[in-house]
Amino acid sequence: MAALGIPGDPQAKNMDNTNKPAGESKKKMMIILGLVAVVAIIVVAALMSNRGGVQNPGENAGATPVAGEAPADAQPYMPEGTTGAEGEEINVPEALKEATITVVGANPISKDGTVVTTEGVAVKNDAVPMSPEAPKQTPPVAVTELPSSVIKLSVSAAGWSPAEFSVNAGAPVTVAITSDDDFTHVFMFDNPSLAAVAVGVSPRETRAITFNAPSEKGEYTLHCDVPGHSGRGETGKMIVK
Repeated sequence: MAALGIPGDPQAKNMDNTNKPAGESKKKMMIILGLVAVVAIIVVAALMSNRGGVQNPGENAGATPVAGEAPADAQPYMPEGTTGAEGEEINVPEALKEATITVVGANPISKDGTVVTTEGVAVKNDAVPMSPEAPKQTPPVAVTELPSSVIKLSVSAAGWSPAEFSVNAGAPVTVAITSDDDFTHVFMFDNPSLAAVAVGVSPRETRAITFNAPSEKGEYTLHCDVPGHSGRGETGKMIVK
């Protein structure tokens, strides 16, 4: 008759001693497998976070425009007053035919990638800010409604974020400026060749501007033109490649 392992029975003690190492090994193996599973979950979560995480404000999801091309996400521009009182068509400047626009209220971009006025004349980056020849800033816009090709900059007492961004030489560029605090800010370049590229924003407001990047490659520094703001660190730069 087989032994039943009754307490106090020497044979039962031998059976316990024989099974104990196997039980401990099984427990250790389960712990190791559990740790491996936890590590695997952490690695997968990290990879997914990198793929679908928050994008750097200085990076754009869309392709960066190049000289002679409008941004891929630009919309057709519809000039005002292109239809007469009786429905007859009015002549549209050649530069505005097939023109596009990145943000409502900004300057249109002609088919060949030149930023123009609503009269179809190429804007002047060195003109007096807010003059008819200068690139114009848009009315207030919502950041969430801006296309991916728009370069989004925020400014506060802590400085510009991002502090630098890159564009292609001669390409049409749209930059959106957001005041991230309770102060008014004015976006301006230091180089006189870009004197007309200026945007003023009220507290917690966003406005944009479209212009052609300089044809000369290099670094173009920028600042907040409100007195005292540049001195506290509100400076940055645009890198033309």
